[in-house]
Amino acid sequence: MTKPAAHPRTSREARRITSRLVGFVACASLVLVALAIAATVILGNDQTASETRSRIIELNETRALLADATDAHGAEGANALQEADDSLARAQESLRAAASAQSLKPLALVWIVCAAGILAACAVAAYVYASVVRPFMRLESFADEVASGNLDAPLAYERSNPFGRFTWAFDNMRKEIKRARAAEAEAIDQNKTMIAALSHDIKTPIASIRAYSEALELGLARSEEERASYAGTIMRKCDEVSELTDDLFLHALADLDVIEVGTVNASVDTTVRRAVEDFDATGTIVITRLDEAIVAHDPKRLGQVLENLIANARKYAPDSAIEISGMHTPDAYRIEVRDFGLGIAPEDLPFAFDRFYRGANAGDAPGAGLGLFIAQHLTLRMGATIALEDARPGLRVSVEFPAAS
Repeated sequence: MTKPAAHPRTSREARRITSRLVGFVACASLVLVALAIAATVILGNDQTASETRSRIIELNETRALLADATDAHGAEGANALQEADDSLARAQESLRAAASAQSLKPLALVWIVCAAGILAACAVAAYVYASVVRPFMRLESFADEVASGNLDAPLAYERSNPFGRFTWAFDNMRKEIKRARAAEAEAIDQNKTMIAALSHDIKTPIASIRAYSEALELGLARSEEERASYAGTIMRKCDEVSELTDDLFLHALADLDVIEVGTVNASVDTTVRRAVEDFDATGTIVITRLDEAIVAHDPKRLGQVLENLIANARKYAPDSAIEISGMHTPDAYRIEVRDFGLGIAPEDLPFAFDRFYRGANAGDAPGAGLGLFIAQHLTLRMGATIALEDARPGLRVSVEFPAAS
């Protein structure tokens, strides 16, 4: 079940880093304000401003003396002194304005620089939070999700971010872990299927052994030669069970494709005839045609394929005759196994070779749905093809080997 992607959680470490950034901004602001205040005090005691104020005071005293002199002179002298006083007043105002401007400009510059420094500290802290702290929080949350087993939560990343390549590699690691787990699950599934397939394959020779044993018990062998033939078949089937048991042990730890399939140029008609003889103790299997041919195949595996097909025909068409043929075609050698039972439903045909699939006609018949799956797997490994056809009545299975000679 896919877990929803969780929102990044603020961890203790992230909170600690955020607190440190806030503390940095606060400390930087306090330092800048303290420096601005110190600069203000220093500028307030500036020597040039003090001298300017002293000259203004001296001008005030000079104007007071002129006022006294005005009272002691006549009208003409008074007018001249008044003009001098007006000139001194204008000079005094100019000095006062110059002193005020000279004092305020440095103070304004100091506090502007202080404000700019505080803003710069805030900007640096915001940048560090956005480019370091927040990606770190996402990485930490992502690591928690992966550790908890949620491999479906993607990790968003930006290449321009300092963590861009790192987060990209982290997300790729998540995908690789997910892919590895899927491959592991598939391998486990294939391993289980292989064990089930080999177990199913073991049942086929055991059924043949039982059939020949019952024939011997019922006295169906009419001569010593027939009894010896039945005994020889039972011995071969016991050997097959032993080989299949070895395969079961080997492939309990391997994938499906590890089963050994080796093709050799051999008489395919001999392989078909031997498979029929080994499986038909009652004489219900009829070989309608069997052309001689040398075909590249694995006699052991082809025998297993044919025995699986015959076993299926007997299971799902128990009262039906079974016909087997082998014939040349223009570019292949075709082996057909046909029964005359109920056949197969059209909707089951596309899935008949799937592992563990059982069609509507299976009913209460025993089995695990592996017979046709095993037959197809072995056939394909030999470089041949296998196909099903609803023969109406019955089912026809065709196995074709290329380049028959």
